[in-house]
Amino acid sequence: MSKIYSPVLKTQPQRQNTVAAETQQDLLGTSISVRFLDSLKSNGKHKYARYRGLPLRYAGGKSLAVGYIVEQLPDRLEKLVSPFMGGGAVEIACAKELDIQVCAYDIFDILVNYWQVQLSRGSTLAEHLEQWQPTKTQYAEIKTRLKAHWNGESLISDPLELAAHYWFNHNLSYGPGFLGWMSKIYESPERYSRTLQTVRNFRCPNVSVHQGTFEDTLPMHAEDFLYCAPPYYLDEGEMFKGIYPQRNFPVHHKGFNHELLRDLLHQHKAGFVLSYNDCQTIRQWYADFRILEVKWRYTLGQGETRIGKNRIENGTGHVKKSHELLIVKDA
Repeated sequence: MSKIYSPVLKTQPQRQNTVAAETQQDLLGTSISVRFLDSLKSNGKHKYARYRGLPLRYAGGKSLAVGYIVEQLPDRLEKLVSPFMGGGAVEIACAKELDIQVCAYDIFDILVNYWQVQLSRGSTLAEHLEQWQPTKTQYAEIKTRLKAHWNGESLISDPLELAAHYWFNHNLSYGPGFLGWMSKIYESPERYSRTLQTVRNFRCPNVSVHQGTFEDTLPMHAEDFLYCAPPYYLDEGEMFKGIYPQRNFPVHHKGFNHELLRDLLHQHKAGFVLSYNDCQTIRQWYADFRILEVKWRYTLGQGETRIGKNRIENGTGHVKKSHELLIVKDA
């Protein structure tokens, strides 16, 4: 049975290894992480801009959160373990910009296959995708075949072919979402060509991605620093709905064992940064650690301007703002 954690009323310890206080410097006289964070500074309302250059659109992705998360990493971190790869924004930023070795996992085998192909054969993947056109007819054909694979009716045995089907279906969809519906804004041949250039040119040798659940992988990395971005806790409020791998069948989201993740992180010997939605239960469970409130915009539905009746009446517009927590155990 999971242990129940109650809030602890105590003064949180001051973090010793902040990025701003780094004493180790590179040959240019400025630490790599400080220079990277400076490059992400935003001129808008939020402190940091989006981290760009990612080959995969991803619902719930953390491209706008990269700066806030990197701020919390310990000095001179050499290895980072991520049990929830997803869209990989934080993992890729750490690997490419900070030269950190990243070992990532994800439960979704089709997503893991995509990343393995993207990381090892990106140019070949782009060549394969160039055979297709961003049309509704092509999209329907790809979706039908990918759905047959998902349902076990007709498997796509070639990893390259499966990765291409996943990327095409996912990146051109509204949301984006697995087995979703094509978004009109991605019907542009010019936009499609530009995104294929990102797929073709993407390189990130410091990242490895494997299939695995957090239940199995966290105990394997007891001494490693973690970045964890689990599915959001859904038992409080109505803002968040299960979306992994798709909102109509969120089999990787509903039933997620948040209590077990809590227990494993409380037992974890090394440090971690944990991203979660802001709710009372999560605050209570992780009251022993530093809890930071951060804000950014969600990527789910980015670029879409259609809104429903409630948002029209409330005047809230089409952009969702985050209600996020970063929970930090210092290394």
